[in-house]
Amino acid sequence: MRKLLIILLFYTVGVNAQTISPSVINTSGGGGTVGASGVEVYYNIGEPITSTINNSNHIITQGFLQPDILGVLDLSITPLFQNESCLNKKDGFISLVLNTSPSSAIQLLYVWSPASICPTQNCTSIDSLIPGAYSVTVLAINSNSIAVDSVSFNYVVTASTEPCQISIYNGFTPNGDGLNDSWIIENIENFPVNSVSIFNRWGNKVWTTNNYNNTSNYWDGNNSNGTSLTSGTYFYVIDIDNGKAIKKGWVELTGK
Repeated sequence: MRKLLIILLFYTVGVNAQTISPSVINTSGGGGTVGASGVEVYYNIGEPITSTINNSNHIITQGFLQPDILGVLDLSITPLFQNESCLNKKDGFISLVLNTSPSSAIQLLYVWSPASICPTQNCTSIDSLIPGAYSVTVLAINSNSIAVDSVSFNYVVTASTEPCQISIYNGFTPNGDGLNDSWIIENIENFPVNSVSIFNRWGNKVWTTNNYNNTSNYWDGNNSNGTSLTSGTYFYVIDIDNGKAIKKGWVELTGK
């Protein structure tokens, strides 16, 4: 009779624990004074939740949770924001979401700085912002035109150093109706040294230019002599920075 030998192996797993002190690892974020308390709270995106600090009057939880901005009464605002997405895109964004407001308030005024971004003082959101510092004070106004509560928010829209990717539309309708009358190459302005050539289906070059920019220098569906091209499929070659990048594809011309 055969005997089966079973060998049991036991492993001891050690667990090492350590204490992580709160530390800022990202400087994106915002903050400001909490109501009329005189307490200023600044927060950071990307900071790990490591501890909660509290005393008899205040509790601050560190981490991804971003606090609402609170007034003395019931005015409560949640700020949303976005930095520039890519180089020279100028698409910074700040939006204020109203949570609650004092029952006596009949109007909210949004006083932005610089004032030129919203001179009417009624903008809850501002987009297409260039990099820079912005601030807003929200005033809760009662029937006697008196501010019964207020909150303030400061934010710096940071610039991106990453170049925007070119986005090429595969069709346009240059029929003179004011809609899609020119061929748009999105973000081409970030690469001013460029050349664009258009070919027909037989490989003949029908239009070409240098320094395409979507505004004063663009393809409108005509050939290089200014004669209207027939509707159909055409092919493009885009040269970025003297050969650093070459993009090829097709574009559908309709409505001619």
